Amino acid sequence: MAVGPSSTIECIAEALDLAATLQLRHLARGTSLTSRTLLRLLHKGGPERLSLLAVATGVSKPVITHLVGRMERDGLVIRSVDPSDGRVTLVDITDAGRALHKEQRQSHPTWMAEVLDALSPEDELALGLAMSEALPVLERLSRRATAQRRTWQIATGLSG
Repeated sequence: MAVGPSSTIECIAEALDLAATLQLRHLARGTSLTSRTLLRLLHKGGPERLSLLAVATGVSKPVITHLVGRMERDGLVIRSVDPSDGRVTLVDITDAGRALHKEQRQSHPTWMAEVLDALSPEDELALGLAMSEALPVLERLSRRATAQRRTWQIATGLSG
């Protein structure tokens, strides 16, 4: 039976959705994807505006404000006033936030190995073959989505 464009797109979307669910539910281990993303962004890029963090993490400004408040209480991030514009709040990662980010990054392969250990040899081979083909495509999609997000940020004045 031939797979039409609509069902192909639906199949891809469902597979990506299941992969994201696996990542979120089984691998996050007590932290949200948004908080992990926030730590990664701040670790890589340094202090950033709340509005840009909201866009980069895909949540609303009230949600990012609440998350940053919680993470600040946990000692993972710190807020400060932008020296070039006193109306702007900047968020930066703390040493504790860097330590948590490092621990999460280092333990991720172990968590993934625990999940994948349940695969039969046949399923492992099938998934390995599929992923070796899918990985370059997913990398291109990710780069394209990042470029589109940056274009949107510039167009909406949220780039700086």
